[in-house]
Amino acid sequence: MPERLTLTQNAQFYREDVALTNEAIRNILDAASDNKTLGSVFLIDQIDAVRELEDGSQFRFSLRVFPTARPVHFWGEPLSDLIHALILIIQIDGYVAVLKKSCASVTEVLERYLTPIKSSELTASFSDEEAEFQKIAMRNMTVSERAMRSKAYEAADLKGLLSLHAAGRSIPYFFKLKLNGQVKTISAQSGRVVESSERKSLNDVVKWVRLQIEQIKNPSGEKEFLEAFAQMVELDIVWDATQPTAALIESSFIVDNLLEKDVPLIYTTKRGRSFELTGKQISALIHQLEKVYEVNPAPGFELNGTSRSASLKKNKNSISLSSPALRKIKLEENGKERTLQAFINKNDLITISFANPQYMYFMGQCFKDGAGLNEIPSLLKSFVAIDDLALAISEKGDYKPARKKFDANSVFGIIEKHFSKNDYVFCDDLGDEWADHIAFNKKEHSVSFIHSKHGDVSKSASNLHDVVGQAIKNIGNMDLDLRTFIRKYDEKILTNYRDGTMPRIRKKIPGDFKIYLTELRQDYRFNKRCIICCSFLSKALIESEFGKLHRGVRVPGNITQMFWILSSFVHATKEAGASPIIYCRP
Repeated sequence: MPERLTLTQNAQFYREDVALTNEAIRNILDAASDNKTLGSVFLIDQIDAVRELEDGSQFRFSLRVFPTARPVHFWGEPLSDLIHALILIIQIDGYVAVLKKSCASVTEVLERYLTPIKSSELTASFSDEEAEFQKIAMRNMTVSERAMRSKAYEAADLKGLLSLHAAGRSIPYFFKLKLNGQVKTISAQSGRVVESSERKSLNDVVKWVRLQIEQIKNPSGEKEFLEAFAQMVELDIVWDATQPTAALIESSFIVDNLLEKDVPLIYTTKRGRSFELTGKQISALIHQLEKVYEVNPAPGFELNGTSRSASLKKNKNSISLSSPALRKIKLEENGKERTLQAFINKNDLITISFANPQYMYFMGQCFKDGAGLNEIPSLLKSFVAIDDLALAISEKGDYKPARKKFDANSVFGIIEKHFSKNDYVFCDDLGDEWADHIAFNKKEHSVSFIHSKHGDVSKSASNLHDVVGQAIKNIGNMDLDLRTFIRKYDEKILTNYRDGTMPRIRKKIPGDFKIYLTELRQDYRFNKRCIICCSFLSKALIESEFGKLHRGVRVPGNITQMFWILSSFVHATKEAGASPIIYCRP
């Protein structure tokens, strides 16, 4: 019967710390076939079978194929598709490859008996020089609500094209590469390797599995490209060295894999009554899941600010979320019922930052920032103290339609004074806003986008979210496409601010601005400056707190968050080819 199999080269890899017993194999197969249609029989059910390849070498395998019902969610009454599921376990030289399709979840039972092969081992199985990296998806080491969290790059070969400036703070979690003429993908979260090919027989798939295992056992030392990224570290090392400070649930995975597939979410009340969550209730749930929550210190590790109690729990090899409310929400996956909490933990959807900002927990693994705290001196060079910001009492002052300028003690007024020697200064606040102010200086060949925010001096990171988010969102506009900016100039900049008497052109020189802009943009020395002006930041205070971070002194979670947010701003700006500048009070 196994001769009838035609399989793709798609497997998850594990290591046997202790040889699998028949009982363990049966437990794995039983878990996988837990969604078998009631009353049906297995098409194939083989445990610990031995088979020989053409070269005389042997391998062990266990296999089940069975019918299962897949729910149809677009129909009001119970309806399902009858499909067939498969699980194949291949054992070679102390390693295990698992190929599966449409079976019930086996993650928990597999990890009870086996150790997953880490993504670092999979990527170490080949030389960077020999591989053409065609696609990389990566997670930035931040949980900020305003920072860019994930990004993906694609090219014929990213080596030499992808800027590695901020790579140390990026966690690669998906690779597509061409190696020896074959296209291969590696998923860090699942330890899965997929290689493009036509469907193959069992023996041919085993030959491919054996080749992957040989490559894992004999890693390449040439890793100059991948070593630029964040590196994996053991959870116990991180847990002993620092404590979690903030947690985020990767809610986009829930949206993509449950909500967009119309999987019903069923809530069970204390009295045992069950009902399906409505669209409004699901929106409220996702809104709660999207938030970043601060984590209280040990021993409880409770999440702060949740509407219902929730906490983190450290397991042997992972960190899980415990939430009574999420345990009351149930869903069906591959024919089996599970709670939303179990779904979140099974898929490793918890991302955690720590008091030591070098570390992050993501996709069930811990990573260490390749640059980390060594960047602090460089980050501090982005701060520029402006004495007048210590006198600011508001962002825009007491605006009245008849006024011709902003109050001198407002942040807007201080910015316009600071840029008074530039050629042009425009107020772009409100409406289709690219920045609060845009300034042009032909002598310095520059355009400056200034994003301002006022507040009392504080160590809180909350004020930074908006201004950094606004700056990062508009980085692309700094390239100044001539047609687009001239349209903005005609339709907005030439008007008065808030329909009053204050012109949006706050400073100008004689001549035609459109000709000026064309000449500036075509100058090979043209440079972009992305500026956030924060009257609530004190340079002395930042230097003191970040200095503690640099020395390894424990600081409050909000200081760590502030570091990540500002670091994200600096990296995103530099990556876009602009200079990051942070105006603050002394």
